[in-house]
Amino acid sequence: MNEWPEVELGDHVDLLAGFAFKSAKFSDSPDEGVRLLRGDNVAQGTLRWGGAKHWTASEYGDFERYHLAEGDVILAMDRPWIEAGLKYAYVRKSDLPCLLVQRVSRMRGSPTLDTAFLRYLIGSQAFTGHVQGIITGVNVPHISGRDIKRFRFMLPPLETQRRIASILGAYDDLIEVNRRRVAVLEEMARSLFEEWFVRFRFPGHESVPLVDTPDGLLPQGWKWTPFSSLGEFMNGFAFKPTHFEDDGLPIIKIPELKNGVTQKTPCNSGADVPQKYRVSDGDLLFSWSGTFAISEWTGGPGLLNQHLFLVRPEAGVERGLLKSALRWAIPLFDNQGVGATMKHIRRSALDHTKIPYPGAGQVLNQANDLFRSSYDLCVNIRRQIQALAASRDLLLPRLISGQLSVGAAERDLELAA
Repeated sequence: MNEWPEVELGDHVDLLAGFAFKSAKFSDSPDEGVRLLRGDNVAQGTLRWGGAKHWTASEYGDFERYHLAEGDVILAMDRPWIEAGLKYAYVRKSDLPCLLVQRVSRMRGSPTLDTAFLRYLIGSQAFTGHVQGIITGVNVPHISGRDIKRFRFMLPPLETQRRIASILGAYDDLIEVNRRRVAVLEEMARSLFEEWFVRFRFPGHESVPLVDTPDGLLPQGWKWTPFSSLGEFMNGFAFKPTHFEDDGLPIIKIPELKNGVTQKTPCNSGADVPQKYRVSDGDLLFSWSGTFAISEWTGGPGLLNQHLFLVRPEAGVERGLLKSALRWAIPLFDNQGVGATMKHIRRSALDHTKIPYPGAGQVLNQANDLFRSSYDLCVNIRRQIQALAASRDLLLPRLISGQLSVGAAERDLELAA
């Protein structure tokens, strides 16, 4: 048993809440200033910059106190916890420069608390439980800096903190390398689809004439084909809160599609759910409500919730090809979206949205081979990411509590690498 002292975070952390930048001076253009880090930009373990607001660059130096630095730990103070998890992250070099906005806290270590260790402390389930217990407010649940500082934890010696952060950071580095591999594969698939199926520059295209059709030019032998003819799009089961259980198979909703299975994902035994709603690794899922998104599933056996399609390609159509086609068509689906509170598409959009599609032959066979290889590799890499993340998440509470020795964890890491 370790002899680490139990301490209060406030005695060891440098915490700063952001500045009340005037929204009237916000800009949507990255060319006009530096990014503003608001609560909307904080996701689960990462910062997201889509739709970021900017502040004029000429005034950046006037707010030096609110400049962020690489490694800073960030926590949203409004709605700090949502169904997908705790809204915290750390600042990477690629996130800089940026300015800290009100209702977002920035945390740094101190002579007794390593900032890298702090990052994992804030990412622990113990801290999430602390936040869930102190959230106040009905319309906008929130926490204060004082609330954050009240978190109590076991404080290892500084050198032990650094070793723990190094171990967990190594898992994160391996995860990041694999995420970049997936991003490269997906970019290659996107480029291939546009080159062959949009620009019609497939192998041998020079000898294939283009013919005029009511929907536009097509290579001879190709057809404008609706998505409803390329696969079966099955909507998920209409789960209700009464179906949610603590154990069983995870219920895959839109957050799970985007983030993978989390500890807070509702479950169900599946006993009363038809077999057709069961999802396995490698299945292609399409979110048609709220956020239009397409991804292969790698979270293990699960149950599909409504608002997601399980996409089963027709014979002769590879999942990888259909995935790239759906991603290309997202703007087309978006134009057909309906609904004021939650945008969605009707099933008829699958009939109305068409892609140029070659008939059976060498081009289709080559495309299927290439997209199949890319898709299968993405599935395998995502499985590796899941395994690494699971190992890290098992280690984290045991390391920061002292239940597992640092030496044992370092030996396990050598085997994982």
